[in-house]
Amino acid sequence: MIDEIQINNVATYNSPAMLSDLRRINFIFGGNGTGKTTISRIIEQVEGHTHCILNWQNAAPLYAMVYNRDFVEKNFNQENTVKGVFTLGDNQVEAEQEIARIQPEITKLTGQINSLNTQLNGEDGESGKRKELDDLEPVLQINCWRQKQLHDEYFQAAFSGVRNNAERFKAKVLSEKPSNTADLLTLEALKEKAKTIFSGDTARVNILSNIAAETLIASDSHPLLVKPVVGNQDVDIAALIDKLGNSDWVKQGRAYHEQSDETCPFCQQHTNAHFASSLDAFFSDAYDEDIQVLTTLLNEYKTAHEQLYIIINGNIERNNPFLNSELYKAEALALSERLKRNQKLLEDKLAEPSRKVTLDEITTLVNKLQDLVTEANNAINSHNQTVANIASEKQSLTAQVWQYVLNELSADLSQYEQTKNRLNQTIQGMEKSLRDKQQERRGLEQQVKELEKQTTSVQPTIDAINNLLTAFGFNSFNIKVADDGNHYQICRENGEDASRSLSEGEKTFITFLYFYSLIKGAQSASGISTDRVVVFDDPISSLDSDILYIVSTLIKGVIEEVRNQTGYIKQVFVLTHNVYFHKEISFHKNRYQSSAMSDESFWMVKKQQQSSVVERCNENPIRSAYELLWQDVKTSNVSSPSLQNTLRRVLENYFTMWGGMGKDEICDLFEGRDKLICQSLFSWVNDGSHSIHDDLYINHGEQTNEAYLRVFKEVFDKASQTGHYNMMIGIEENLQEIETVTV
Repeated sequence: MIDEIQINNVATYNSPAMLSDLRRINFIFGGNGTGKTTISRIIEQVEGHTHCILNWQNAAPLYAMVYNRDFVEKNFNQENTVKGVFTLGDNQVEAEQEIARIQPEITKLTGQINSLNTQLNGEDGESGKRKELDDLEPVLQINCWRQKQLHDEYFQAAFSGVRNNAERFKAKVLSEKPSNTADLLTLEALKEKAKTIFSGDTARVNILSNIAAETLIASDSHPLLVKPVVGNQDVDIAALIDKLGNSDWVKQGRAYHEQSDETCPFCQQHTNAHFASSLDAFFSDAYDEDIQVLTTLLNEYKTAHEQLYIIINGNIERNNPFLNSELYKAEALALSERLKRNQKLLEDKLAEPSRKVTLDEITTLVNKLQDLVTEANNAINSHNQTVANIASEKQSLTAQVWQYVLNELSADLSQYEQTKNRLNQTIQGMEKSLRDKQQERRGLEQQVKELEKQTTSVQPTIDAINNLLTAFGFNSFNIKVADDGNHYQICRENGEDASRSLSEGEKTFITFLYFYSLIKGAQSASGISTDRVVVFDDPISSLDSDILYIVSTLIKGVIEEVRNQTGYIKQVFVLTHNVYFHKEISFHKNRYQSSAMSDESFWMVKKQQQSSVVERCNENPIRSAYELLWQDVKTSNVSSPSLQNTLRRVLENYFTMWGGMGKDEICDLFEGRDKLICQSLFSWVNDGSHSIHDDLYINHGEQTNEAYLRVFKEVFDKASQTGHYNMMIGIEENLQEIETVTV
């Protein structure tokens, strides 16, 4: 079935229009030129409707059969034949029974296939299991992209090629999942490696100089530092010098005495040669040697201090990225201060050799500096090794970065894979079942086609159409099989071609009968039992009133077949501009007042501001006073004094519109009192329905009204309009004519 028709940018539809929630039976009413035929052409899916869409139930299109003016022109713009309509032969009981057995199986399989398609794709074609599977991807994509945004600043090189596309980033994650075996490092470790490997700076870094302070460290324990350096104690002046306790002062005075050897440099008294020799003896060669050692020690200390300063500052000036410069500078300053103090102590010792001095220990400070240098040099060596193998290092680090991302996404990936595997297994199972059932259905359909090919014939259709023509008084032409056995010819009684000499009404009627037969069969030897949608677009054009009623009766039979779901016609559309035809065709005794029943829909097609629009109606939009009169007939109390006038108005409306027989002709069919009652009911012909009829007056009463109702019904019976009476009064039709037109 068609669920929805979308119309846009075609014919008179300049703005989008939509017929949605369509039912099995759909009545569409609209004036000429409003766009009804466009709707029928869209259903037929002819070319030129690229902007229009038919949405089929379960996305399963049915065969559309459309009766409109295109159909009439196409089937009568031929020489003298039309394509034959194949129906099952009357004598092929076994084939019919086999087809009847197979068709429910096909229907069951179709239902199962539709159910599987619904589960896979949803009723709207945009949900179901496949949609659930598709919906997994955006969720995972968002989670993956979040990781990219968190780490993109320092891992740009690792994310190269997928940084600007979330879908490609997600795809990269999924491709890395099964193959990445890199070590899982911490984020900080990855960042540290990335500073070098992803920095773009691939230059080698020079090693820092080690802190060489052996000379300075050895000076700390030199024995002369704690040894008082004094003169020879065997000299007679030694006791005096010891008593003074200041040999260093005496030594300095000795230098003055050498400049003036006759004057004591301390007391300015006269001295002799013995004093000078005693001073010389006191400050012996051993003393001088110690002083020389102290002097050398001080000089070496200064030199070592200066060299160490150069090394320490050289490391600082290199601005090495791997050196903890702040800590290094602090430790270097502390060492420098200590070396300066020690150098001052050595200078004091040399100035006063007899003093005992202890240098501050520098080993700890030197080791701290050396440790910083060693740590930096280790990092430098690693960096230089990386630089030497930059390509492989980049590849290794990139893999480690993706391993970290995979670890961060492990929960999301696990849920994604579990759900995806479950859905894939479900979908694969459904698809296999769908393929199996489709294959099984194709096999059954092929069986039906073979049976149809073996048993079909055009003769039953010819017989049915000719019977209809005869029953309805068309005796001037009939249908016969063309020479090829697969086509019809429209012939006069003498066998001449009648296709070009038919009146407009005859042409329309024969075309409709052909279409009516066609919807019950097929134009090929197979496809007779194919499910279909049927459209009647203004089928009463150019028809006389009596034929109009015949056509409406046939169409109502099709509608009831669809309503009861007893045939291959699954949905029907009736489009018309004729109010009376619409009322006739849409009437149903079970409809509550004029509200639409559950299996039908009502539509109005209008033109507004040069564009056609369609409107859904919750009830039958065409409800005439004539129908209301019949409501009074059905529900009126037999004692009502207005009943006669109601019956008179019904006859007035019906027989002026539909005709069939004249008033006098009908009255002559009655005798006695019934004829008088009939004349009374038809008095409007001469006097109008509101005049006073003294000569025909009959006293009112229950028996009188019962007589009126009886004669009223007989008027329709005698005028061969019983079907209309039964329809309007709400009696099921069981006309012999309907039975004879069933093909």
